[in-house]
Amino acid sequence: MKSPDFLPLSTPRLVLRRFSEEDLDSFLAYRNDPEVIRYEYWTGCTADEAADYIRRQQSQEAGVPEEWLQIAIALKATNQLIGDCGVRVQATDARQATISVALARAWHGRGFAVEALSCLFDYLFRQLALHRVVVDTDAENTAMQKLAVRLGMRQEGHLVQSLWFKGRWADEYFYAMLREEWLARNGPTEEGTP
Repeated sequence: MKSPDFLPLSTPRLVLRRFSEEDLDSFLAYRNDPEVIRYEYWTGCTADEAADYIRRQQSQEAGVPEEWLQIAIALKATNQLIGDCGVRVQATDARQATISVALARAWHGRGFAVEALSCLFDYLFRQLALHRVVVDTDAENTAMQKLAVRLGMRQEGHLVQSLWFKGRWADEYFYAMLREEWLARNGPTEEGTP
């Protein structure tokens, strides 16, 4: 299910938007920070790779099954890139999606990831009426686990040594939220119906 471009979205402190060429230096910095990428699938990138990635994401269609749409997270006051979040709808059921998030280390611990993903969830559940959103994370990634819980997601699974990841077998935790759960936590739609 392809959807129209829904960006930008905004929160009190943030704008979720398409990447721009001006984001390159900030993007390179956090996408190459060993602490930020510790539990990510990537292992860093060159300036050319980052520029190509930004160009591709500028025109990536939203809602294309199995293709990640990475969304820039920027400070509303300055438009400074502080990270990105992603969404990928399932090929077998476009009413379900997986999300991701990565923030530059300087912006950790300030509630920005919760704010950004809450905004994204609100769009996915209210505007697109998705049924279910999931996140999978390395079992050692306690920050992502705490974030999932703060968003109201529930842990649904623990896969033991299910993923060969950066030279080791890793356990994975799966968290999920249903549309009805999001609406119960965050109020009805503007029209007053779930």
